[in-house]
Amino acid sequence: MTTASPEVKKAVAIEVRDLAVTYEEAAEPALAGVSFSISKGECLLLIGPSGCGKSTLAMAIAGIIPRSIEARVEGEIRLARELQAPGKIGYVFQDPDLQFCMHRVDDEIAFGLENLRLPRDDMKPRMRSALEAVGLDVGLEARHTVFSGGMKQKLAVASALAMDADLVILDEPTANLDPDSRRHVYDVIRRLKEAGKTVLVIEHRYELLLDVADAVVELGPGGRATVHRRPEEITRRAPRPRRRGATVRAGEAPVLEARGLALAYGHREVWRNVDVAVRPGEWLAIVGANGAGKSSLLEVLAGLRRPTQGEVRFRGERLDRMSAKARHGRIAYAFQNPEYQFLYERVADEMAGRVLGDEVPDEIERELKAFGLAGCAHQSPFGISQGQKRRLAMAVMMRQGADVWLVDEPTYGQDEASERMILDRLDALCEEGKAVIAVTHDLDLVAAHADRVVVLAEGEVAYDGSPDGLLRDRELLRRARLDETAPLERRHSRDAGLEPGRKPSLVGSPLRRWHPDVKATALLCVAAIALCARTFRAEGWLWALVGVLAFAMGWLSPWKLIRRLSPLLLIYAVYLWTFAANAAVPPGTPVAHWLWFRLSWYGVWQGLLVVLRTSATVVLAYVLVATTDGTDFMVGLSESFHLPPKLSYGAMAGTGFLGRFTRDLEIFRMARRVRGREGWWLLRPVRYALPLLAQSIRVSERLAIAMEARGFFGPPAERWNARTYWRVIRLKAADVIAGMVLVALALACLFI
Repeated sequence: MTTASPEVKKAVAIEVRDLAVTYEEAAEPALAGVSFSISKGECLLLIGPSGCGKSTLAMAIAGIIPRSIEARVEGEIRLARELQAPGKIGYVFQDPDLQFCMHRVDDEIAFGLENLRLPRDDMKPRMRSALEAVGLDVGLEARHTVFSGGMKQKLAVASALAMDADLVILDEPTANLDPDSRRHVYDVIRRLKEAGKTVLVIEHRYELLLDVADAVVELGPGGRATVHRRPEEITRRAPRPRRRGATVRAGEAPVLEARGLALAYGHREVWRNVDVAVRPGEWLAIVGANGAGKSSLLEVLAGLRRPTQGEVRFRGERLDRMSAKARHGRIAYAFQNPEYQFLYERVADEMAGRVLGDEVPDEIERELKAFGLAGCAHQSPFGISQGQKRRLAMAVMMRQGADVWLVDEPTYGQDEASERMILDRLDALCEEGKAVIAVTHDLDLVAAHADRVVVLAEGEVAYDGSPDGLLRDRELLRRARLDETAPLERRHSRDAGLEPGRKPSLVGSPLRRWHPDVKATALLCVAAIALCARTFRAEGWLWALVGVLAFAMGWLSPWKLIRRLSPLLLIYAVYLWTFAANAAVPPGTPVAHWLWFRLSWYGVWQGLLVVLRTSATVVLAYVLVATTDGTDFMVGLSESFHLPPKLSYGAMAGTGFLGRFTRDLEIFRMARRVRGREGWWLLRPVRYALPLLAQSIRVSERLAIAMEARGFFGPPAERWNARTYWRVIRLKAADVIAGMVLVALALACLFI
């Protein structure tokens, strides 16, 4: 009789002993007495109620706490030697929108690879493989600013996978994904484990991961941990009980109705021919794949966004003809990202809708407790967990006396108890005769709570009917990427044909091919010289040079340039008037007196000269911006001029809010309209300045953390030659010579 050989003990990847983490100025620790270990190649599932410290634990393991986020850490975290090198821990944060360091798909994925010093020629295959693994079907040159929340989530996962880290931490990686994309992420996790990677996953909807996980750590309130070495012992979520049907009376008129809606962003059509109606007491769900336009449709139904075609009516009256106060007094709205709706710096103030004193009224405390926010009254709404932010936004919204309730992803980031509480409250609204329209990816929620469901697919309404009818139509579910049971198909990303290191900006006009940093320096010198011109003759020659740069070498459209700079005409008119009416004139110069002004042709000519000087610098600035890729400019500072990457890349990430400015401003305006706080139009710039500034600071702080999580610290951040570069920004002698020639020509214009 033979005896089976004992199982070989696996090496430990992570060991946590009596870990406690207390944030600065926090009264209680976020984690206390946490102990467990993970062996190499294992998958650990981290679960627990919203706000219990799951993300804190993950960031402590990754070293983000206390390296980037200040906190007192007690106890011990031991990592295997191979996990201590930069880039060996891949991290996907809870909010993917706040961890993007670059602006394009290829640059975003390449950022981590550059920190690992991966050769440029090896980067593109990694990009393709990572995008295919998560099922993100986009070109490498695509800009993620136009992606849906789910598409951004997949790009964040792809960026971590491309680094081929030995430990991959995924913080709610499927929270914003459609069912088909969710299965791709589950498949990625399974294949990571099969490849011998160590995986730590934080999830609320974890049932499908129990078959993959080797162990489960369950955090409870107060950050206490319970370790389960047998995942099958974890209690699975009970099926949601089916709510009773809608109380809609036969033939009752719709409370909200949309007819013939179409929406396009520029030349891109989002959807067309959309007809939607909801009646009092009805719960309508809107589902579809990531990027189908669900959130945009909800914004149109709320009157926050104008459709390209069609109209929306509330009780028969067109929304666009109602006052904002009347419209948003009857239609409540909760954004997918709750942070946009917050107006105050304390949770209690946010709930009350006004600034409270040190004492929080009992009524507010009771409401906070009802939404699982007890103990959060004096915290910042921006500092609580994502799940808590969602509950706070829902709690604030539910203080309104609206007739229609529009909610974008109501259960995002929620544990089972919090999810049930939110859904029960929405059910109660329907029982009161209110209408609920919810965008969701959760088909279980649809089956248990919705009376009707609308499916957006392929740019139109593919289905409008009962949830049961949708769930029986397997072909439609597959076509709309909503089927979690269909065989998993590998999808290939469209390759834009971008060669390693090759950039579209390296083709086109001569100015676009010029080294961006040399070009910027040369144009700055020309602008300074233009300001020194003292005669119309010199200024005329300089303007001729500017014209050659803009149109002959930059290939810019004169009409587009004029249209973009036309708002400055008023400023220049003021310049002219100021000089014409107030210029000190030489003795003997004719002057006309009018009121208290002294008008002179001398002043007019002096003012015109000032206008020509200053406008030349403005046009040169426009030429630089229009012919220069911002990423090329920043990367060139390190690659060509050897500036430390932490300055060039850090500046690029820190100024990334400029690219989001229009979108952020638009959503801030929407959120304040919804809450009746848009205010008088003259004061709106003041009202939005502080929130936008605060938002940019928060984004910059989170980006710094995200960059460090992808290996951007130590030598790769401090030395230009301690990293590789995906973009090739070569400094050639011809670039420098061209710059010197241009400056020399500008100087010559002063003396012609």
